[in-house]
Amino acid sequence: MIGLLFIFIILIVVLALEQRRQQQEVEVERATLLGAGDPRGNVTKAIGDGVKLALPGVRVDRESGVISLPEEVLFDLGSAELTSAGKDALAGAASRLTQVLPCYVSNQRRGRNCPENRSGHEIETIFIEGHTDNRPMLRAGYDNTNLSLDRARAVERALVLGTPLREYRNKADQPLFSFSAYASSRPLRDSLPSDSRNRRVDLRIVLTYRPIEELLPMLAPAHGSSR
Repeated sequence: MIGLLFIFIILIVVLALEQRRQQQEVEVERATLLGAGDPRGNVTKAIGDGVKLALPGVRVDRESGVISLPEEVLFDLGSAELTSAGKDALAGAASRLTQVLPCYVSNQRRGRNCPENRSGHEIETIFIEGHTDNRPMLRAGYDNTNLSLDRARAVERALVLGTPLREYRNKADQPLFSFSAYASSRPLRDSLPSDSRNRRVDLRIVLTYRPIEELLPMLAPAHGSSR
């Protein structure tokens, strides 16, 4: 009888220690996740650093998830036709993106070893956004909205449509890249609407939503949730 009681006590201790070990693993995973900072900011920096190697003057804003491509490298003033230097720069940027993006893209990361993306974050879309300053165009029937749209589309054609990036798809099997145009309605922070820096094309990173249960499987309903 005493022997059975002793074994019972040992089992209780072992189970308590195992539960404590599992809880410590959960806390380590939670600390790792929280310590990693803003996921979109980290993804934006990784992608932006790659683009910078091919395209001079790139600005990376981790807070907004935006990578800005300066107009002066890509277009002549008032034009939506890429310069030869701009075409070369975007070709280089596309090459860099095919090296950096796969670990963050649903149909590319399968089977890859991605230590830089241990949490498995994926990109929902990358908007190619055209912007201008507020100085009006002098061509009848053609304004800054037209110009910003045509520039976004020109960048899409050079950066995406003629490259492997065209085949990149998000979790819903939709094309990763899209484009939009804002003319002068979204100037850079702390800049005048007429500032030449507002003539730019942005790449805006949007991540796929992931619930906490997916990020931390050990916190799923089996650990006490009523759902």
